[in-house]
Amino acid sequence: MTTLKRLIGATVGTMLLALALNLGVPTAAAQAAKMGYADAELVLINLPEYKQNAEQVQRRVQSSQQELEALSGELQEDMQKFEKQAPILSPEKLEERQNELQQRYLSLQQEGVSREQELARLEADLMNPLIEKVGNAVNDVAAEKGLDIVFKSPGLLYVNSTAVVDITADVARRLGIEVADSAETAAASSQ
Repeated sequence: MTTLKRLIGATVGTMLLALALNLGVPTAAAQAAKMGYADAELVLINLPEYKQNAEQVQRRVQSSQQELEALSGELQEDMQKFEKQAPILSPEKLEERQNELQQRYLSLQQEGVSREQELARLEADLMNPLIEKVGNAVNDVAAEKGLDIVFKSPGLLYVNSTAVVDITADVARRLGIEVADSAETAAASSQ
């Protein structure tokens, strides 16, 4: 994942370098650097494995949510029963029952946090290999095209298409998928 971040994440220095190129500032580094950009997220979400993994995570989220709602419903019912029985309970039984319900409430909260963490781990376990796969494809295409810098395209405000090349479609083809041109996608989403 750090490779993907390094390659497609735009840093301040490289953004200034790109700005210098677009403004025509004649620096040796700016003139020598070959730049490209890729919409890695667009490629990622179009991978068949991504869709399968996202569906698997969604199913697990729904299942977990249903189970927690059922436990919460049971606790709510028991709390209502307790409220009705409270006037006739002895002080010892009242305290015992309050402690029991409070403990169940805390356990339910902990279970919710635990399941949320489990779901985050599952999502990371399923998605990180895909992110790495896209990052490797970006590396390969950048090397083939002799690019020195690859920017993350959703972060770009302006691109001089004669100085910077869009490699999104090439990255997608390397992974065996087709995606709409990222410029077309951006135009369509802004309408």
